[in-house]
Amino acid sequence: MKKTMMLLAAAFLFLGTSCAKKSESASVPAAPVAQEVSEDAPYRVMTIDPALKGEAILEAIKANYKNQVALLDFWATWCPPCRAAMQTVDEIKPALMDKGAVFVYITGETSPEETWKKMIPNIHGDHYRLTKAQWSDLCTQLGIPGIPAYMLIGKDGKTAWDNLSEGGYPGNDIVGNQIEVALTK
Repeated sequence: MKKTMMLLAAAFLFLGTSCAKKSESASVPAAPVAQEVSEDAPYRVMTIDPALKGEAILEAIKANYKNQVALLDFWATWCPPCRAAMQTVDEIKPALMDKGAVFVYITGETSPEETWKKMIPNIHGDHYRLTKAQWSDLCTQLGIPGIPAYMLIGKDGKTAWDNLSEGGYPGNDIVGNQIEVALTK
């Protein structure tokens, strides 16, 4: 009986946090705001209006990266493949950041806030923790079936590359090459 109850609870938790929920109507985007972190910190905690819905969520995030190349990493603290990919990309990240690339990490409320706060100082880049509804809207809008998943935004604000429908880390060769190409445009 305990095993059945645990399986039901796990299934409910998984379905309740899935990326495949219907999105609500879009609102007008508001510019992201950086929270106070020391000036020399290798990361920034970014926030967007928690009332934003639908397409306005991604637009609010992208607004902070105009004329920049930004790799958006959709992840969660509890996701071993996400954490492994972050360690792998660290091999190429410093050189790409020196060339002007920005690394942006996006998660939702399924990542416990205290765990997230403890992890992000070691993950250099900008960090967003969306509400459960925003995470659901964004995953639905972008067609993300699972994490990790990646989207590269070019200097023009458009998607330069993504693997949202497949997910998984495609490797440093592919990610590095895509970022290098976007940096030249």
